[in-house]
Amino acid sequence: MTPSGPNLSHWPGNRTPAAWKADLSTGICLNFSRADAAEQKNFLGDASVVLNDHYDTDGFCSLLAILHPEVAQPREELLLLAAATGDFGLLHTWRGFAIDRIVSHLASPASPVAAEFHNLSGAEKCFARYQWLLANARLVLDQPEHFAALYKDELALIRGQIDAGLRGAVALTHHRDLGFAILATTGNAHRMTLNTLAGAYRVMHLQNTADGPLYRFHDRTESWFEMVTKKPPLRRDLRPLANALNQIEPPQDGAQWCADAPTEPIPEIYFGPKATQQYGEDTRQLRSSRLPRTTVEGMFVTHFCAAPTL
Repeated sequence: MTPSGPNLSHWPGNRTPAAWKADLSTGICLNFSRADAAEQKNFLGDASVVLNDHYDTDGFCSLLAILHPEVAQPREELLLLAAATGDFGLLHTWRGFAIDRIVSHLASPASPVAAEFHNLSGAEKCFARYQWLLANARLVLDQPEHFAALYKDELALIRGQIDAGLRGAVALTHHRDLGFAILATTGNAHRMTLNTLAGAYRVMHLQNTADGPLYRFHDRTESWFEMVTKKPPLRRDLRPLANALNQIEPPQDGAQWCADAPTEPIPEIYFGPKATQQYGEDTRQLRSSRLPRTTVEGMFVTHFCAAPTL
């Protein structure tokens, strides 16, 4: 997000022209790529460089739509599915998932092209990966199976968890008027599994263990991005709720109720050691809580019924 100049983005505070807005930056850039040449020129002004300030699938698909529309436009549906997989954390199709993970893990040791990025880091690594993806977009999009090592195991895990969940391994409770779902399991669950099964934008995972329940809640990214076709509920600041929970379950052995600010893309509230979040990943450790589900669920429902803060 540059402070000025032409901007095509679904991030908060974007300056995307209303006629091109879409749920994903990829969709916005595809709309731009189909616009009249004179309209494009008027929008761009003196701008001659396309840039993105972070590396992800929506970024790659957006760059491709602007720089190589002849490649992107015939593959529009696939690009949108891949970008949605990455940005919204949902399993749509195996190809969309595969492309998102190829982009994410392109420089990992398992990648057949890992040597292209040897000893690179930071912005230099991001730039090199974008360059490679743009040059090899047809291969990645049309033949993702060549990179199966980057997605097959995780895809099998998520598919298996979703199938088991639909067969009863996940106990799902909906507060539909609040857009809030609680998914109870006896084992761990991938975040994409939870999002796909939840049918809600506010998602609580309750994992029952012999030592007590593990709690982790997250707001999905749809309530952070500027959406066009989706209307998720406005976010509530989770920090006052964490404070209230800590009043009835004081911190113990380094564990406490912790919450992120609502301005984070995926804010969490959880019981465990306080730690920095890695964007979109379940990287924080959880500890067993002494609070019963009825108490925690009731406090969440009361909190979501309050006036919105964002």
